[in-house]
Amino acid sequence: MIRTNISKVVFIWIALMLVAALLGDVSVAASDVGRTSADFLQIGVGARAAGMGGAYTAISEGAIASYWNPAGLAGLQGTEISFGHFSWYQDITVEQGNFAFALNDRMTMGASVTYVNYGTVEGYDASGAATGDLTVYDMTGGLSMGYQVSDAFSIGVTGKYITQKLDEYSASAFAADLGVKYRFSRVTLAAAVTNVGSKMTFDQEAENLPGAVRFGVAVRPFDAPVETSLDFEQRFYGDFLLRQGIELGFGDQYHLRTGYNYLPSQDGRSAATSIAVGAGVSFDFADFDYAYTPDDKATAEDLHRFSIVFHLGQ
Repeated sequence: MIRTNISKVVFIWIALMLVAALLGDVSVAASDVGRTSADFLQIGVGARAAGMGGAYTAISEGAIASYWNPAGLAGLQGTEISFGHFSWYQDITVEQGNFAFALNDRMTMGASVTYVNYGTVEGYDASGAATGDLTVYDMTGGLSMGYQVSDAFSIGVTGKYITQKLDEYSASAFAADLGVKYRFSRVTLAAAVTNVGSKMTFDQEAENLPGAVRFGVAVRPFDAPVETSLDFEQRFYGDFLLRQGIELGFGDQYHLRTGYNYLPSQDGRSAATSIAVGAGVSFDFADFDYAYTPDDKATAEDLHRFSIVFHLGQ
């Protein structure tokens, strides 16, 4: 009874998010290149995904799939809770949490939250006099559903609310993610459309969300626990990205990972590549993962990411 009521609430939430996204000022043409807000939505979730260069559309499963591809929620057994943390750059920290549980053999529900804390920001008036510290943060919360259409095919949807705050100024928007996933014996194909929704209006200035479409393929070429993945991402108001990752397993418990993402040269800018490495250890009750990105192209700093996934009621 409790899960039935929860599912009704989730369905209503997602329906409202989709209506807001479809009725909002939405475009999928890159005619407004470079003008997006809420770019924190492009920060990936989970150290495992980061260690594989973000090539995670086809691999994602469980609670973290709410971000990468909600179709990956389908097929979850029991309940999962995940937490992630990393220092982005300067004093900025990113906290991420995801929760998912199976309603039945075919349907899985999930919830997620990301909070970006910009640390202490000093405020000044027009004359240059200090006015005290400012409250600055970004946050998004979402509800997701994954459905197993058949043994091989699954679909998913996420509805989310996005807010940004800069002292007394704030902006908010609604958006949706849609995903599909098809599994063969050794190959998985997937696609996801993300951050399709209304514009963010900040002090009368409206800007697009960082929408994107991703296509992913994951391959297990051998009987040994080896998995490689490739993602193609086209941002609606920005660049094309190529991501690649590989994971090696040892005894189904220890994992080593590496990957990269490549941003081709556009608009006179030089190409940029970020390389990542990572490791993880798995137990029956939890997975612990770490990823390291040296000289990340977005921040020009070394990034260390940590995440943990708890498996409950399996």
